[in-house]
Amino acid sequence: MLGPTSLTDGEFVAVDIETTGCRPGSSGIIEIGAVLVRAGAIEDVFQTLVRPPEPIPHSIRDLTGIDDEMVADAPPIEHVIKDFRDFTGRAVLVAHNHRFDMGFLDFEAERAWGVPFPRPVLDTLALARRLHPELDRHNLRVLASYYGVDAVPNHRAPADALATAQILQRMLPELNTRGLMTAEDASRFCGLARQGVLASKLVLATHLPDAPGVYIFRDASGRVIYIGRAKDLRMRVRGFFYGPCELEHPHPAAEAACVQHIVCASDLDAMLTESRMITRYHPKYNKDHQRGHAIAYLRVDDRSAYPSLTVMTTRPKTGIAIGPLTNVWAAETLVAAMKERFGLRRCARRITGTNLAPCEHRTNGTCPSPCLGTITPAEYRRRVQAALEVFDNDSARLRAALQTLREQAAMDLKYEEAIIHRDAVRALDRTMSSLSVVRNATAEPGVAIIETRDDAVVVHLIRHGKVASTLRSNRQSVTAGDFEVALRRAATRVYSDERMAEDPSDMSHEDLKELFIVDTFRRQHMPLEVPFTGAPEDLVHQVLAHVRVRSRVPRKLHAAASAR
Repeated sequence: MLGPTSLTDGEFVAVDIETTGCRPGSSGIIEIGAVLVRAGAIEDVFQTLVRPPEPIPHSIRDLTGIDDEMVADAPPIEHVIKDFRDFTGRAVLVAHNHRFDMGFLDFEAERAWGVPFPRPVLDTLALARRLHPELDRHNLRVLASYYGVDAVPNHRAPADALATAQILQRMLPELNTRGLMTAEDASRFCGLARQGVLASKLVLATHLPDAPGVYIFRDASGRVIYIGRAKDLRMRVRGFFYGPCELEHPHPAAEAACVQHIVCASDLDAMLTESRMITRYHPKYNKDHQRGHAIAYLRVDDRSAYPSLTVMTTRPKTGIAIGPLTNVWAAETLVAAMKERFGLRRCARRITGTNLAPCEHRTNGTCPSPCLGTITPAEYRRRVQAALEVFDNDSARLRAALQTLREQAAMDLKYEEAIIHRDAVRALDRTMSSLSVVRNATAEPGVAIIETRDDAVVVHLIRHGKVASTLRSNRQSVTAGDFEVALRRAATRVYSDERMAEDPSDMSHEDLKELFIVDTFRRQHMPLEVPFTGAPEDLVHQVLAHVRVRSRVPRKLHAAASAR
């Protein structure tokens, strides 16, 4: 490791590259420029064009001025990366926005030798942000002007590498005055203390495809510690091993010993797979993903003369049930506010009229005390009905009342009371939003969501807002008719009379999570959909028509053979 390298007397190589795109592996390097700085002085340079495996895009030609003719006789990256390693020797690499440059260089080093370049690597972008937070921007051109260097960045690797080297020269005294003496000190200063450990694990992502899907981090014992999804699995996972990673903060990449993946051709499929796996494994680094998804119901015991309003975490078997809801805190906070606002009883005990237990709410007058007969059943029922109307598109009146109470409490400097009313408003908004999604989703009989990507075809059959079946296929299967057979079988089962007669609000915690995932996906992505109108066969015909168009399958390939 190069951590002990002295900032004053050590060797550093400032490097910059130009590429055909942003993805190592699928995009290629077309130019490398590097400058050797020894003991604070520039001593040598390295520069070469590189012949990429693909044509240079127009946007890159316009940006860099490098075209296919210029690199036609250049050496391939397999030769250049070896020459570059010989040039760097035991020097510490320096780059501006090191994640980009090192992403490509490490990938090529892994292909050539099975390991990335040694760490630490210094980043003039991260250093500039720490040294000069007063600057509005910290790009290479701004820093070159700020430090007054001779080199002019121009989106060519040699010029940009020289500018990076000269900026580093100006930074080294600044780092020394802060008591930073080694490359490891500078690395820790810019939030990259663990980069040596993380970079050594880049090989865990080498095998991942440039495809969308779900990735799984496992520790040395094989335990799942983190699950995520990405549009580009390899690029996303490799990003974990370049990000800031402070020593005092736990990080999944630091504990990862194995990275597994599941390729998903469908965005919705990836979202659902990620959610299901998190529910199954409960990874310790996915805690935020698991918050706020506990199921809750509001229950009114309508068999009682004085019904109570309570929160339950299981579906009530009797009484009036409102839900399911996704946030227990919001449900409990809202119920407390509604009891006070509508004058409802505070307990759920059976009212007998004898042997009354001590009750603080009866003592301080915050309960209508039906146990003492101070309110008639008719009047109490009227209050309960007014409270229930809140959930029937009449929440605006309660929200306005709570907001008025909050503002009045704040004006009276009763801040604790104002916080209670503020929380009640938030709880009302969350509850009504959740309830609206559930009601709209469960009221919809069904819909087929169609996703196609490249050769893949994915169809999700939704019943009352929940995923009832997912069909994953490809163009060949559509052409051969296998997909049609599977779709017809699945649609007949999913939308059978028996399944459609099931209570849509009877769902588990996992069902509720998936209902919200589907709703969020539909609102954000607006996918191709075919509504279920009562006949599974009609749905099948419409889905097939869309899939054939999306998959570019000629309709004549599906025509039945004519009788002769």
